[in-house]
Amino acid sequence: MFHTGLRNSGAVRTEESAEDADLYFQRCAWCQTTTFQRLLCPTCGSTDLSPQLSEGEGVITVRRAYTAAEADLWPVHMAEGFVVRCRVDGPPHAVRPGVRVKLASAADTGRRPVVRLCEEVPLDGWI
Repeated sequence: MFHTGLRNSGAVRTEESAEDADLYFQRCAWCQTTTFQRLLCPTCGSTDLSPQLSEGEGVITVRRAYTAAEADLWPVHMAEGFVVRCRVDGPPHAVRPGVRVKLASAADTGRRPVVRLCEEVPLDGWI
């Protein structure tokens, strides 16, 4: 149905191998809605969802209610139109809504995708 994972499934990841990350999302064959790890299309309810490869680029969006266990997860609106909760690799002062990110490693079983900040943000946090 869908697949999230890495092309090179080595136990140790390095900076050079981070580009090998693949993130798959689903597109509904009926209404073309994109979604992430669902059994049914959230728009039309169809089960005809096909896996597609994401470009791996997105923007951090506003985080609504979250628990202490989810403090390091941020919703990322990916270029294809779906939203996925990710861990963000970067300085804490720079992680905020509106910042562009790129996939660093894809979801493995039981783990969230990891994204890296695309641009360096000054320490004061505002440009």
